[in-house]
Amino acid sequence: MPTSSRSYFLPSREYGLNDMFTRVVFRSPPALITPLRLQTVWAIMRVRHSLLAAQIEMAPGAYEDARFIYTPPSSPENALEAAGRALTIHDKKTGPELDHDFISGPRRLSSECLSRMDVACHGQVSPGIEEYHMTFALIHAITDGSSAHGSNTLALLGGSTTPDGPAQTDSELAQVLEMEWKMRWGQPRVSFEVITPSTETRLPRPRSRFQMAGWKIDSQNVQRRAIGAHTFPRLPSPVSKQAVLDIKFDRIETAALIAKCHSEKVTLQNTVFALCNFAWIHTTQNHPEIPAPKNLPMMMYTAISLRRHLAPISPLASRMSLALGYGTIVLPAFIPPATDLRLMFWLRARSAQAQMRKQSKSPLLLARSQILSAQRSLRAKAFARQDDEANGTLPPGPKITLRAPVPSPSTNSTTVPSIALLGISHLGDLAAVYETHRYPAIEFVDSVGHSRKAKGGILLFTRSAQQCFAMVLEWDAASFPSGLVEEFWGHFVGGVHDFILGESRSKL
Repeated sequence: MPTSSRSYFLPSREYGLNDMFTRVVFRSPPALITPLRLQTVWAIMRVRHSLLAAQIEMAPGAYEDARFIYTPPSSPENALEAAGRALTIHDKKTGPELDHDFISGPRRLSSECLSRMDVACHGQVSPGIEEYHMTFALIHAITDGSSAHGSNTLALLGGSTTPDGPAQTDSELAQVLEMEWKMRWGQPRVSFEVITPSTETRLPRPRSRFQMAGWKIDSQNVQRRAIGAHTFPRLPSPVSKQAVLDIKFDRIETAALIAKCHSEKVTLQNTVFALCNFAWIHTTQNHPEIPAPKNLPMMMYTAISLRRHLAPISPLASRMSLALGYGTIVLPAFIPPATDLRLMFWLRARSAQAQMRKQSKSPLLLARSQILSAQRSLRAKAFARQDDEANGTLPPGPKITLRAPVPSPSTNSTTVPSIALLGISHLGDLAAVYETHRYPAIEFVDSVGHSRKAKGGILLFTRSAQQCFAMVLEWDAASFPSGLVEEFWGHFVGGVHDFILGESRSKL
């Protein structure tokens, strides 16, 4: 198992930390969404992407030896049977209930089951058309996203083999499954990467020890600049209670948001950092009991995709991979007196944009990502041993002390505070992923993403679907003072109206 996957797998074992979940909402004639078709399509996806059907094997304490194990299906029928065990069709569940089950319910994934698909029908929305909610749950160790699975699944369910032709029949889908299996496991056997090569092996490696030393020094310098002294106060709690707040703008509002951002030469995603910045300042003004030093900035972290840098692999190998780096956005935690608030807001949005561009376009991005991945893996192993000793999996051993504190996206190894206020995940415009022309018989409505978070965790998601912009804030309500995150969210949403839509609703 590569270091990047190990850093996500080890902490996930107890209750599914970072497990990923995507709910796809669509409308279709019910004849296209039968149990057999769903099972066949899920089997096709599992044959194409072996890690969906793989398992993880690791002896107690042998963290370095954790590995993916994949047993190819012996036949298309065997693939269909195995897919059925990782598929549930619900008669009486809503989409939000599926979300809640994933976020707060017992974990349904494990080392023996790395992915699942669930489907629920919401009933008829027009004559001959019903609404469905289809979910994909995957452990983060095998991928950095699951939206593509939703798009490809819809293309199989509602796509045609000919331009403007009817959707594929049940027998045609069965033929697709047989073809996919034969290409990989029939005779004569074709050579291909059964388990997708890791990101680490598909990125440039240091050419010498001297270059590796330079990478490490650069990484340390980057971490020293990641200064943040602001965080939500946490409460000790033996339990976790995941909570969700969201907002969705209609097409007219979304068009206005995009037009205003374009006029200010930033993206809508850039403004989210400025909105968090202003919302935090407003929140701490109302709560002087919260430590919020104005002489130190606030920091947020976000993911950076490395996919475009990956070396190519064979056509039959799965493109599903875990290819993430991380970036930090640092902004001042105060507003100068007698300042034009709108002017300052757009200045900070442009600052966030400049910081992200500098990090994502840096020639050292790939080096920094690999160093960070190795550090995260080291920390994951140290905490895994503590967890295993605490639950009796391993006998108590000598106290492990890392040679140096291991940085994460929100911490560094200096005495300067490096605490992130929250993480922000931009899913982007889903129109680029859900290519609706591939399944004319089905209407794509929306796609919602979630993840299982650690105690005290807080994460903001943004996405655009069907020309509507949406944001979702998820946090562990049991670990935060009552009402505080809701107040922050109120200021955050108010900022959208104050600074982007131009509708005055509040003042700093």
